[in-house]
Amino acid sequence: MNLIVIRNTEAPSNVNYVVGGRSDESLTKKGIIQANELRKKLEKINYDIIITSPVNRAVETANIINYKKIPLIKDERITERDSGILLLKDRNLVNKTEWNSMEKLRTVDAAETLLALINRTNDFIEEIRKKYENKTVLIVTHNSICRAIWMIKNGKGKNKKEINMYYHNSEDIIIYNNY
Repeated sequence: MNLIVIRNTEAPSNVNYVVGGRSDESLTKKGIIQANELRKKLEKINYDIIITSPVNRAVETANIINYKKIPLIKDERITERDSGILLLKDRNLVNKTEWNSMEKLRTVDAAETLLALINRTNDFIEEIRKKYENKTVLIVTHNSICRAIWMIKNGKGKNKKEINMYYHNSEDIIIYNNY
């Protein structure tokens, strides 16, 4: 399976520097422009299937970039992390040590940890790897899932730099051949 991974384009939570989590916000005007720019880049890349997070900002990004107009598949397992009581709060309030824990599943703020996120992302990857073995799958998701996919692929996540990786809105089209 070949995998193309894209982070959703800009939403208000990005602009306001708050924890977007699973908030069902729409794209900003800039996010719509970013998605249209991504579409132009993707027109040079073939894909067979699009799987998106069901969160609105990811679905909007997927609809804009979907130059083939194939039906979207929504999958809860690639939804942004559950941010607990930190939803739409200032990102500076996040306890990064707990947030990026590889030892427990929930923080004291009831947020999903990196370990829990990687576990559900791995379940998703294993299923689509079998189901779409000879296909190219385009995934539209969120920063934390992009990071989890990279960590699973590369067996990483042992040091602080890898754990704190950040994918900017629409900055990268990440392609994994033979994932």
